[in-house]
Parts: sequence; C-alpha cells; structure tokens
Amino acid sequence: MDQFSLKGNTAVITGGARGLGFAFAEALAEAGANITILDIGTPQLGSLQTLAMKHSVKLEAYKVDVTSREQVNQVVETIEKEFGSVDVNINAAGVVTDEPFLTTSDKDLSSIFNANFVGSFLVAQACANAMVRKWEKIDKPKPQDAPLIGSIILISSVATHISTMAQQISCYTVSKAAVRGLVKPFAMELAQYGIRVEKTFPDLLKQFNQESMFGRVGEPDELKPAILYLAASTWTTGQDLLVDGGVSSWKHRGNW
Repeated sequence: MDQFSLKGNTAVITGGARGLGFAFAEALAEAGANITILDIGTPQLGSLQTLAMKHSVKLEAYKVDVTSREQVNQVVETIEKEFGSVDVNINAAGVVTDEPFLTTSDKDLSSIFNANFVGSFLVAQACANAMVRKWEKIDKPKPQDAPLIGSIILISSVATHISTMAQQISCYTVSKAAVRGLVKPFAMELAQYGIRVEKTFPDLLKQFNQESMFGRVGEPDELKPAILYLAASTWTTGQDLLVDGGVSSWKHRGNW
C-alpha cells in the first residue's frame, strides 16, 4: 500500500548481513527503500545483489564495528553523501552468550554491553544527527505541520519482559533492557525534528518451542510487517511493539 511505501528513502541497518537484520533489509527493500548494511560480518555470497535487482533499489554493505564512534560517524557521513540522506535506522546488531549470571566474566560483560547497548546508541546518534541535518535544510513549518524526517528502530528482547528457562542470558537481557531505556527519551528529544523512535522485540527466535503459544519459534519473515509499520508510520513514537508469538502473555511450563 502507498502508506507503507518507502520509495526513495535510505535505510541504515546494523547487523543486516544475515538473519533478522537481513530480513529487515528485505522488508524495506520490498517497500522501495534503498538499503545500507553496517556489519562486521560478510553477507552471504550474492544475497545483496539479488535483493537489489529484485526490488530495483540501491544497496551497499559496509564493514563497520558499531562500537567505534569514529567508524560509525564516518560511515554514516559516507552514506549521506552517496545516498543523499538517512531516513530509517534499524539497530539489529547484537551478541548473546548462554552462561550463568554467577560466572559471567568481565570480558563477556563488556563485549555484550558494547555490542548491544553502546553500538545501538552510537549508530542511532549518528543517524539522528544525519536526520537533523536534513531537517535543517527544509523550511521550518509550525510544529504540528512538521514533516516526518526519519525513524529510528531499536531491537530489544522479549526476555526484558519475561524470563526464559531456555537460556541463561542475564547479561544479554540487562543489555537489552538498557536499549529499551533509550526509546522514550530519544523520542522526546527528537520529536521536534520530525524523527520517530520505536522499539520492537523479535527475540522469539531465541526461545524454545514450548514457550510460544503457537508451539514453534518465529521465522525472520514474520518480523517484516512490524518493521515496515514502524519505519513508515507517521503517528507512532516512543512505543514498545512485542512480536513474540505470545511468549510474554502466558505462564508457560518449560522442561527442566
């Protein structure tokens, strides 16, 4: 539908080389957006070319450490020059380790928080500054008539709403709770520039089948409608959107 068209927009997607991040890239490309991927990993051979040709969009992948402010700022500025603007940012990069809270090491504590929280903060900040630069170039209407300049989407975890017996992921969960904490203040500060900030919870893929009301884990494609809605909606900001197969809505019994 036209209201969900992103034709001419440019999306910056972290962790987009594979998995959920790539599924998000597919969803936005289907809606007409040009795609830029920030990842330390390498996309599957031919996957990006196939996606670009299928939907007639421009697509580029950049090898970036999202925990490096210098690298992040540099690549976002490059994207601005090569694509013209930054309109959508999806922060899907992240790491998780399955280990007990009592023995979580300093090394894992640091690496998980850097990748999941600091990386999301730095990329969202760089993209928001790019969006503000776009806002500064337009005539300033009254606040109620301000156009939508951009949208920032942060990927959290259903584990921040309900604990899972499938894994021991206390450090990961706390890092994702910190990501959740970014959404409302970001949304409040950036609204004046026509920038929306959202959060979604696609962590159903990390749960065992018995934790879902549907008796199975979710597929990456099942997150596409939520991501497209958050990227294209003009009247949603500062909200949580749980896409978890009902995991957080019932008291399930796991296997011990």
